[in-house]
Amino acid sequence: MMQCPYCGKEMLDGKLLGDHKALRWQPHDKKMLFGLWACGGLTVGSHTPTQRAEARAWHCSYCKKLVIDLENC
Repeated sequence: MMQCPYCGKEMLDGKLLGDHKALRWQPHDKKMLFGLWACGGLTVGSHTPTQRAEARAWHCSYCKKLVIDLENC
C-alpha cells in the first residue's frame, strides 16, 4: 500500500506499460532528434527485445497522479 504524496489517500498499485522501446522521461525543453530519438532524459522501467517496456507505478484515482519508483523498475 502506498499513500499519495499529494492528497494522502491510498494509491492503486500497477504498471506503466510501453511498446517494445524503452520508456523515457524527457525534459520539457529538450527536443527529439529527427523526431525519433529522445536525447538525454531518463530511461524509465525495463525492457528486452521480446518484452514490452514496463515500470511499477501507483495511481491516485482521487487527484489523478502517477508515482513511479525509478529504483525498482
